[in-house]
Amino acid sequence: MNVILSTSAPWLFSSEETFSMRPLHSAQFGSTWIVDVPAKALAPLAAGPDAARRLWARRGYLEGSLANQELARMLRGRPEDFGAIGHIVLGADAVEVEPGVRSFSGLLHVIAPECIDGLQRLKVVADAAAYGDASVLERSVMRLEIVCGDDQRERMRRLHGFADAYLNPATAQDRLVRCPVIRRLMDADWEREGTFDPRRGLTSTAGLPVFDMAEVTRALACVSPSPRPDAAHLTASDDGLELLWNDLSGPLYRELFHGRMTPVGILRAVEARRAARAALDALPKRRLEGYGHLIRYAPELIQWQACRFLPVDELHDARSTYAWQDAIDHRLPAETVAAADRLVARYERVRPRPGAGAYKRYKQETSEYGLWWELLGA
Repeated sequence: MNVILSTSAPWLFSSEETFSMRPLHSAQFGSTWIVDVPAKALAPLAAGPDAARRLWARRGYLEGSLANQELARMLRGRPEDFGAIGHIVLGADAVEVEPGVRSFSGLLHVIAPECIDGLQRLKVVADAAAYGDASVLERSVMRLEIVCGDDQRERMRRLHGFADAYLNPATAQDRLVRCPVIRRLMDADWEREGTFDPRRGLTSTAGLPVFDMAEVTRALACVSPSPRPDAAHLTASDDGLELLWNDLSGPLYRELFHGRMTPVGILRAVEARRAARAALDALPKRRLEGYGHLIRYAPELIQWQACRFLPVDELHDARSTYAWQDAIDHRLPAETVAAADRLVARYERVRPRPGAGAYKRYKQETSEYGLWWELLGA
């Protein structure tokens, strides 16, 4: 039985299924077609709950996944951008052209379509059509790659089936280079003290030391002018760093990275955190037992508390008359040890542990923000 998936196709074909569309542009390269088409024209292709089975897709629609939620939001809010990232890969027995009376008015008939890659985006489009978002579908243009022939289709199935093995997934850190504040810092004059680069991986350094993004972020959180250690707590873990970097308009990110930043301020922050960390690392191991696990598992809290005596409001002021270097080199180590002693004593006071086996929760407990507030308010 012949099935015409698009009502725009007026005749039947010898193949069991045919999808027809009117492209904005199409070009043929051997057995492959490259087609630009409005998203609205693709909505019928993935309509219905059986789309994955009908199109022989490698997986069903991941309804509710974070990526698909983001795709749906993009389609609603920025339909012009929806088709700009990635393209849909279809397989077909053949592609037949029905010329129109005017240029680019003809129909393209895809015989026996198969979705090799892109079902999730097609289903997002189909959902939008089902919910009546026709206007956004008309403003979105998507690109199709249609591969014909058994050999080429099998090759594309194989490549796209393992495509994730050849990709380095992007992270929040990879997007930081687009932040105007970060770009300005990268171009700033660091006066041969080093270079700053937010990117992961190896970059050209011209022999200078590189201040990487993780250390810079944690250092700025350590000397944040905020009366709350929220940034220090969040940046204590790698996952927390990614959360912070993923929200460039969020209050914590803007607390640390803003238009008043200077290289000298970052250098002060990095040196202060390094000095505080070195003071904790120099403590004898016996100080890290019992309630001293706070030093082992929550050094960020102690470092943040120790740096409160510094004039952090002047951190990025190159004309500050405060003796930053002297304070960091000579006073901060003692302040760090004193802060550790105070917080460990408060820890023992607010969380007494009677009974055997009560000490097993230190690692988990010391990372809890609630405990940090208890210790700071004790």
